Amino acid sequence: MSSADVLVVDDSAHYLEIISAMLESRGHAVRVANGGHEALVQARSKPPDLVLLDIHMPDLSGFEVCRELRKTWTAPQMPVLFLSACSDSQDKVRAFELGGVDYVTKPFQLDEMMARVELHLELRRLQQQAVDRATELERVNQRLLKLEEGRRRMLAAVVHDLKNPLTPLLKNTEWLLAEATSSDEATDVLRDVHLSAAHLHRMVLSLLDVARSSEGTLEPRLSAVAVAPWLDEVLELPRLHLRHTPSRLVAVADDVAAPFDPDLLARVVQNLVDNALKYSPQRSPVRVTAGLTANGGLRVMVRDEGKGIPAVDRERIFDPWARLDEHDAHARVSHGLGLAFCRQAVHAHGGLIRIEPVEPTGACFVVELPCARS
Repeated sequence: MSSADVLVVDDSAHYLEIISAMLESRGHAVRVANGGHEALVQARSKPPDLVLLDIHMPDLSGFEVCRELRKTWTAPQMPVLFLSACSDSQDKVRAFELGGVDYVTKPFQLDEMMARVELHLELRRLQQQAVDRATELERVNQRLLKLEEGRRRMLAAVVHDLKNPLTPLLKNTEWLLAEATSSDEATDVLRDVHLSAAHLHRMVLSLLDVARSSEGTLEPRLSAVAVAPWLDEVLELPRLHLRHTPSRLVAVADDVAAPFDPDLLARVVQNLVDNALKYSPQRSPVRVTAGLTANGGLRVMVRDEGKGIPAVDRERIFDPWARLDEHDAHARVSHGLGLAFCRQAVHAHGGLIRIEPVEPTGACFVVELPCARS
């Protein structure tokens, strides 16, 4: 039991003595006031944990004292327990209306009186703990907001600094590959540099877009896109990667147009194709199809003949850094933010991404976008 500071207000010396002795025997510090004015002076100079307040006093009534106290302190901050020799129900109603927490009729049983005092002291202690925790949580929350703002600014700076040198690197290696007249070792090295730069560039953009999505600021730039030529251009990088086995990548697109962000969805398809190529047997085909859904939206499917993905893991694989089977060295892993970016980019379009099993083995990633953004 912790000690509390209790202010006892009564114009009766007899009750002041009885109540003070009772409280002190329980280890509480007691202050006494024999009138309303003195009670207000003491409460304002040092707010008590609990006030035991007589109602009928010659200078100020307990009702008037309580009304003044409530101008500064709420009931949880300074609980007031009324004492009165009157059991009139109107007095009780008024006491609670003015912010009293309890009403004890004189003469009272000491055990009952002490039980009520301890109850309200415990309630105040718990309420104060709640206030303290809320204050601490708010302080921590403000610190987290500052840290998040710092993280966001650092991320933006890092992405900007990485994008700047990567852009000319990609353009220059692309130009050199277009100018190459032979397929020698130097050309192969140049091709690998270009592919690595393109992969790093896509990772940087994904990092930025995932951050934007978490802030609710990832907004697709929609336009009517001719699907077949768009898909052919999107798959140039994967085909460059498969220079020795180009037949692995099979693409079929309908001669249609659909509304979507061509740059954002291009990176979705490239991530899904990279994932399919990595987790399927060498020389096994990866099929990419694109066309319209029944309601006029776009459907893109990337199908492989790999190990497949258990149903229980078909949502978790889109979480950043998620390994599906910690004990399987060949398990699919959400490397970096690739698949996490795919889900967020598709959701930003108002669409859905899901995984369907393939018989006898494999997985099919299905992206479906609406015909018009909802």
